[in-house]
Amino acid sequence: MRSLLGVGLLLLGLSVSVQASSLREQYNQAEHALKNKDELRFAQLRKGLDSYPLTVYLDYQYLADRLSSLSTSQVTNFMRKYPDSLLADRLEGRYLYRLAREQRWIEFLTLYPELPNSIALQCAHYRAKWATGDKAMAMAGAKTLWLYGHSRPDSCDPLFSVWQKAGGRTDQDIWQRMLLAYQSGEEGLVKYLGRQLSASATPAADFLQSLSKDPQQLIKGDLVKAQGQRQKEALAQALAKLANTEHAKVMQIYPTYQRQAGLSQQQVTGIEQQLARRLMYNRTREYRSWLDSRLPAIGDEDLFELRARIAIWEQDWRSLPSWIDRLSANAQQDSRWLYWRGRALKAQNRHADGDKAWQQAAQHRNYYGFLAAQQSKLSFSLQKKPLVSAPSLAQARKQWPAVSRVEEWLALGNKTAARSEWYNQLGKVSAADGLALGSLALKQGWYDKSIQASIQIKAWDHLDLRFPVVYRDIFQRQAKHLRVSEATLFAIARQESAFYELARSPVGAGGLMQLMPATARETAKKFNISDFKRDSDVYIPAINVQLGSSYFKEMLDRYSNNRIAAIAAYNAGPHRIDRWLRNSGSRPLDVWVENIPYRETRGYVQNVLAFSVIYQDVLGQKQTFITPSELNYVY
Repeated sequence: MRSLLGVGLLLLGLSVSVQASSLREQYNQAEHALKNKDELRFAQLRKGLDSYPLTVYLDYQYLADRLSSLSTSQVTNFMRKYPDSLLADRLEGRYLYRLAREQRWIEFLTLYPELPNSIALQCAHYRAKWATGDKAMAMAGAKTLWLYGHSRPDSCDPLFSVWQKAGGRTDQDIWQRMLLAYQSGEEGLVKYLGRQLSASATPAADFLQSLSKDPQQLIKGDLVKAQGQRQKEALAQALAKLANTEHAKVMQIYPTYQRQAGLSQQQVTGIEQQLARRLMYNRTREYRSWLDSRLPAIGDEDLFELRARIAIWEQDWRSLPSWIDRLSANAQQDSRWLYWRGRALKAQNRHADGDKAWQQAAQHRNYYGFLAAQQSKLSFSLQKKPLVSAPSLAQARKQWPAVSRVEEWLALGNKTAARSEWYNQLGKVSAADGLALGSLALKQGWYDKSIQASIQIKAWDHLDLRFPVVYRDIFQRQAKHLRVSEATLFAIARQESAFYELARSPVGAGGLMQLMPATARETAKKFNISDFKRDSDVYIPAINVQLGSSYFKEMLDRYSNNRIAAIAAYNAGPHRIDRWLRNSGSRPLDVWVENIPYRETRGYVQNVLAFSVIYQDVLGQKQTFITPSELNYVY
């Protein structure tokens, strides 16, 4: 009986495989007929494809090719037939653009009554509101879209024209946008807007453009005189902007401008905030008394955080708690500031209070929580929730048709299309369904998709979904060969690509461990990685992990086997790290990491270190966060 059952299952599997292959071939033929505009042949082939998962793509293309002649009912029928498909949203968007071009405003609002995400369609939405009688909303929407420091799509011009003709746009609106454009460095837009002002407002526009062209005039020779409220606003904006490059001179001259021009307290605050920000970015001790006296009055959350980081950099443990106290209540309970409060208190020999802060921080599963736990000799808090049971594929296909499309795209080798389908589906489900889909992805070995699911539904405690073990044999082999931490290699790949083999960064880094082409070529040569023959090979996991782990090994050797410096160099490049280390003045590890100049690199180092602890747990290894040698390293 068992052998007969096995034969039956084998035959069933072969039957399904043959059927899928046949439908794929028929789909390909139908797609070919559609491209060749052979409508009769396409219609014949399309008839038998209702059960094929990717037929939605054929139906979409058929309608998209006839967009200019489509009816609203055809579009809505497609959307009803494929409500979960990303193509339904795409067709709807393209059709809305057509309705806008043809000014079919009632149909536009009937099809999509909400405010769209696209700025161009938002402009069309408010034009539709105007045309259908809701003029107050149209006017308000036009003003909101207008007040922006960069150019808007040309398709917004008719809305702005209607708003202007109805008397909605004033010189003040134009002036406010000029200031926004000036802040954004959009000189061309500033000039364009200046030409829109009435004659009475032109002097203010000329004044602003003069300051934009030659900001140095504010600090050399006689004081620049501002006449009228708008010129005062321009003067204050220009001084705040100049503080970025000439903070010392602006510091000396702005009180005189305040008195002479009669700048408002709000305008002065804007100048002082920019001065404070620049002084702290430069880590200068000049004007420190001014900074600390003014900051309580002009500071916001960002400025108080910057000041706290300066206290950390200078290891000014006595003043640090007072700056932390100025943060919001939520920020003060963040693991970052709990850690630093504990660090400062213990440095003042207030060990009981410091231990209390560190115990609170150690409840968090992140860099600061793990650091506090290590300092307090506490266990790392992983807070791992159990994996929810995965539905069967049959159940999943029935409940979420997109799953069938993901399967088929993967079978065809199109990982990009599969990823798009999956991401779109995750945006349409509840948290519970997202967990189920994440478990399904993990069960199927779609590891990047289980991570996507955890991110989409913010399932931060579901560590099985967030930190899968992918290509274990490759990572383990490289770790042993190079004598590097396997958990750290996993952590780098998880941070870099979330285990999506085809990941490509905006600057061109590719693959699991995100190698730049030049870095890949140099590393292959240095480590004799003969499998790497062309730049596209970084998208082959086995080759990518060889390259990435070897480059990391090179960074470890450069920094005396110190993972912290090596991880930072992996992200920002070794030359920057060399410079940061030269300029750091021998600081403790936690102080150095907290003051890594690039926010991205700072977060990168912290994430990789924390992820390493999680992967140590996943791999059944001893959990170590920061080694003694890393703690004692001179940063």
